[in-house]
Amino acid sequence: MKRMGLMLAVAAVLIPVACKAIKKHRETTRKPVVVLDMEALAERSLPGRAAAQYIKTVQTILHRGIDDVRTMYRGRENTPEGARAIAQAQSFYQQQMALYQKKLDNEIGDIVSAAVRSWLKKNRGVAAVVPADDTLGYNKHADVTRQIMVEVDWYKPSFPPMPRVRINKTPA
Repeated sequence: MKRMGLMLAVAAVLIPVACKAIKKHRETTRKPVVVLDMEALAERSLPGRAAAQYIKTVQTILHRGIDDVRTMYRGRENTPEGARAIAQAQSFYQQQMALYQKKLDNEIGDIVSAAVRSWLKKNRGVAAVVPADDTLGYNKHADVTRQIMVEVDWYKPSFPPMPRVRINKTPA
């Protein structure tokens, strides 16, 4: 009987201590936050490389429009009409490049978001994925760029149709 009383007394002391230790362990064991190098993803992933090639082609096509206007006004570039036509062609080029770049950024952003969501479903122990540029620093073990790139490479980007440059063939 004395043994039973001693065991109950020890249990009464140890159980609350053990519960506190378990609670403290749970509080200190948080889900990790990992980082993603967006620049590396854009440069090395299949959709990122496809987007870079696409924007180069768009740039070439749109720049041809400026070249065509300059050719039309060759020798008359400094006239008011020539300067206005060239300025309009350059403005059109800049507007279109900004528009295409924004569409591309949105498409790649959607792909990365879907890939990160897919990766997080498989890695439930991770609390969040943060862009590496938004951190003050991180341990190399927190970098999951390669793992997420595997997910990103499953996606095929959908780009808008290539531009068609239409210019006024008659000098104004």
